[in-house]
Amino acid sequence: MAEIETGLREFVKVAFEKQTYMNILYLLFSFPLGTAYFVFLVSGLSLGFGLLLVWIGIPVLVLVFLAWWEIASLERQLAIWLLSIDIPPMSLKPVNEKSILGRVICRVKSPVTWKALLFLLVKFPLGIFSLVVMVFLVALTLGLLINPILYIMGNSFASTFHESLLISISGIFVGLASLHVLNLLAHISGGFARKMLSNSGQQQDIYLMENTES
Repeated sequence: MAEIETGLREFVKVAFEKQTYMNILYLLFSFPLGTAYFVFLVSGLSLGFGLLLVWIGIPVLVLVFLAWWEIASLERQLAIWLLSIDIPPMSLKPVNEKSILGRVICRVKSPVTWKALLFLLVKFPLGIFSLVVMVFLVALTLGLLINPILYIMGNSFASTFHESLLISISGIFVGLASLHVLNLLAHISGGFARKMLSNSGQQQDIYLMENTES
């Protein structure tokens, strides 16, 4: 009995936790940001490669190359701020190069650069998926909650008003379950960001050990 009460408490508590709504905010940002990243990268890379024959494409590609690192750094910070997760730095060594060429060479050597590019491109379909899931769950929850009103208006599938009330009550449980689903989706997104926007392997382990000791 105690385990059931604990389970119900955990099930309901999700609606009163700040992190739940921070997670939802992160998922809401995913679609517009993912779309912007995709349009910028595809347009910039296409323009750069298309103009390589007249040499103008080289500076275009360099600027796009440097820009996606900065965008990825912003995404890393958003994940840290909104999802409250710990993501090791994208680079354990600061880039001291002042010239654009020097910065480009440093970025080319970093595997995080290419993981970040993949992350930014994948952010677009992930943003669409997150939006579709969120809209579906919100629509389903609201549809159940306002079922008595729909019944009065003659648009409910319930046969009696009491049945519509029961359906409305079930909407509360569906809404709570929806919050858990969105939390899971945000958790997966955070794990993906941690994997793609940080050093991996031994360097990441050293960073985590240093943070733990401090």
